[in-house]
Amino acid sequence: EKEIAAWDPGSGPCCTVDNFSVDLLGYARSEWNRSAAQVFAMEYVKHYKGENRTLEFVAEAWLTRVAGMKAQYRQLHQDKTIRKDRKALHRRRQRKQELYKRRLDTAYQYTEIKDRAVRVVQSLGLDGMSSDESDHEGHSGEATYHILDKDWRSRHVTAWLRMLDALHLRLRYSGEWRTTSGAWPHFRTSGLKESGKPAVRGLPTDFYSRNWYQAQSDFMKGQLKAVKPSISLEISAEYTKSAFVDIARFYR
Repeated sequence: EKEIAAWDPGSGPCCTVDNFSVDLLGYARSEWNRSAAQVFAMEYVKHYKGENRTLEFVAEAWLTRVAGMKAQYRQLHQDKTIRKDRKALHRRRQRKQELYKRRLDTAYQYTEIKDRAVRVVQSLGLDGMSSDESDHEGHSGEATYHILDKDWRSRHVTAWLRMLDALHLRLRYSGEWRTTSGAWPHFRTSGLKESGKPAVRGLPTDFYSRNWYQAQSDFMKGQLKAVKPSISLEISAEYTKSAFVDIARFYR
């Protein structure tokens, strides 16, 4: 790109046979490519005199070939971008599945809250968990994952999920606060983006944000098919200690 930008068409050919190059980023018939076509044509005619091809014919054939090369290059670039996006989506889905499983496993570990905690997580399901985006998806090093907020989810339900995240970290410590083996949860922090996925249907009405739910049309409320609350979402003081809140402040 630098060579193309620095080249002055009035100073002579853009390249030589020994350092021949093509502009695949600009137009197929850019100044650079037309100059390169002349270099190619002169060399071709010199080596294949018996074909009786004119410089104009060979240069035009070369420019047609360049157009095809550009199309192939563009398709290859698009394919790489599509593959990269698909891998990022796959990794995001995997993180979401791990988050759901971790919260459900933790819910089963605490007898006092097990029934309600399991009900909360299972009712939300995988789609009720917040996705996240890495700040350098696919690269090495420590990544920060920005949460895609679910504006439809009530703060009471979010409090349950944060508490389960905190309790999970507590379980990761064995006696004398020594860590257990296994991979640690990735670092998640609140982001400025909202999830574009629709709300989970068929949940108790108190699982939805009150303001969000009231703002929905009658038609949308009918589509949601919300049901009457069957459990209390209040959390006892034992499980809302500041230590747990502090540990889980980056989770949702």
